[in-house]
Amino acid sequence: MLKLFSKKGEETDAPSTVETSTEEKKNVDKKKIAIIGGSVLGALLIVFVGFGIFFQSHFFFRSTVNGVKASAASETTMKTRLQDAAKGYDLTVVDSAGDKETLSSDELGLKIDISDKKIKTLLKKQNGFLWVYRLFVPAEYMDDALVSCDTDTLEKNVAKLSCVTNQNVKATENAKVSYKDGSFVITKEVYGTEIEVEKLNKKVEQAALSLQKTLDLTKDKCYKQPKYTEDSKEVKKLIKTLNGYLDTKITYQIGSATESVPKDTIGTWLSGDDDMQPAFDTEKMKEFVSTMSKKYDTYGQPKQLATQYGVTVTVPGGNYGWRIDKDGEVAQLTEDLKGGKDVSRDFVYQYTAASHDGNDYGNSYVEINRTAQHVYLVVNGSVVMDTPCVTGNPNNGHVTPCGAFRITYCERNAILKGANYRTPVSYWMPFNGDIGLHDATWQKSFGGQRYREGYGSHGCVNLPLSAAGTIFSYVQAGFPVLMYDLAGTETVDSLTQQQADACKSAINAIGSVTADSGAAISAARSSYDALKDSGKACVDNYQVLVDAENAYANIWAGIAQQADADAQNQANTVIALIDQIGTPVTVNSKAAIDAAQNAYNGLSDAAKAKVSNKAVLDAAVAAYNAL
Repeated sequence: MLKLFSKKGEETDAPSTVETSTEEKKNVDKKKIAIIGGSVLGALLIVFVGFGIFFQSHFFFRSTVNGVKASAASETTMKTRLQDAAKGYDLTVVDSAGDKETLSSDELGLKIDISDKKIKTLLKKQNGFLWVYRLFVPAEYMDDALVSCDTDTLEKNVAKLSCVTNQNVKATENAKVSYKDGSFVITKEVYGTEIEVEKLNKKVEQAALSLQKTLDLTKDKCYKQPKYTEDSKEVKKLIKTLNGYLDTKITYQIGSATESVPKDTIGTWLSGDDDMQPAFDTEKMKEFVSTMSKKYDTYGQPKQLATQYGVTVTVPGGNYGWRIDKDGEVAQLTEDLKGGKDVSRDFVYQYTAASHDGNDYGNSYVEINRTAQHVYLVVNGSVVMDTPCVTGNPNNGHVTPCGAFRITYCERNAILKGANYRTPVSYWMPFNGDIGLHDATWQKSFGGQRYREGYGSHGCVNLPLSAAGTIFSYVQAGFPVLMYDLAGTETVDSLTQQQADACKSAINAIGSVTADSGAAISAARSSYDALKDSGKACVDNYQVLVDAENAYANIWAGIAQQADADAQNQANTVIALIDQIGTPVTVNSKAAIDAAQNAYNGLSDAAKAKVSNKAVLDAAVAAYNAL
């Protein structure tokens, strides 16, 4: 901007000729751009409108009519193109092996009716001013009025194609996951040759309606396709999940012992289902758990017990011990693997015991010597109480079974019910079904042989009231009860013991059994049979008597067998002499008859009974006397 000064010396502004020149130039450029832009838009509009009008009577660029190229075609041109495509039309079907079969237009039930009117109708539906859009999205016209198929005819002839009737097809298989060398891997899918008939029918119909010359069964996916391939996201997710499960470490702590689940074992449990979701083979998991059960279960197994009598006995199996809950353990294993974190734990148990190490019943238990009719309460290895008892009467079928059991529950002031009784007790501790420990205030005394002599229970262990109360205060559900027999610990009165000792001496006096041992054996048997049941229980060599009786019987059976054989031999000699008499009997037969008769008369009665031809001798004697 130039500075001007007035006559008064004041400063004023004046426009610059340079600035004016620049602005004028800019205005000229804008006008030029506007003119050019308007010209271009006008030209484009003319082109757009021109083609819009053109496509009112012509098909769009890149368009098709029933599969035949229709680009820029007029009605007449399109009719000619359709007629050319329809002449002698047939469809060639190519299978995966490259073998070809042809379906004629008749076999396809193809009907072609091309007229100017029908083509014109198609054009009327076309909005010519959409021609730009149709450059990018080609119009595909499919008109049943021009080309149609009889569905029944088509499907009937498609069903005759060898690719459909062939029975020797390869099955299509999904991609699979399998365990191999420490991890899960993908087995690639298999593309088979089993036709999807419904899909093939549709593809053939589409090809015919569009006058398509060739149908490739593989490219058009007419074969059954695998639902899952090695690239399917479901398969990849499954592999990742299973390998995550596989890396989970599961360690069992069983007392002082440990047991780890091998990775290869886990690998046999896992797979994918039909929907590519993780699947667990519960049967194989149960097989593993069963193996662990055989190794660690003690439920129902005999127990070794160092008794209060200084003797170690074997207590029969009962309902006490560890038993793994197989279904529960399988469920827990499944949860552990799904959790994806390392686990250290014990098994899931159906029944538990006191200890994994040593005797499973630990050092606190109820010990019952059924022979001695005595109960001991052992707590932490020490006897805190002992008492005589009365168990079930074995003489009327109410014997109390020996075994290793567990207290089922403890109940105060219970009522015991049976077929013909209803008995209240203060302390009730069942351990084997309806058999349990309880107070029995109706018993006048306990111990000895009362259980055999009419005072035995229905199977329960009868206790004094105070003893039952003491045991009740120590035990709870699951507490071990160990019952056994121990010969030589019986308690009987002195007279019965003397009689039992005398019987034992009589049995020992039998000695080695011979044919002359009958009197000694008979005396021992009489002595034993005269004893009361309590006395019989004290005869610890009773089996010697039984064995002696069997041996004596065998000796005399042998003697009798030999005597029978001797009698038969003697009889055979006489039988031969009788056979020598012959027939007919004459005066010369006397010597033979006398020899046979004398020999027969010399036989024992047993031998005579074995002479099978005695009647022949009698007849010969009668015949001779009649001469």
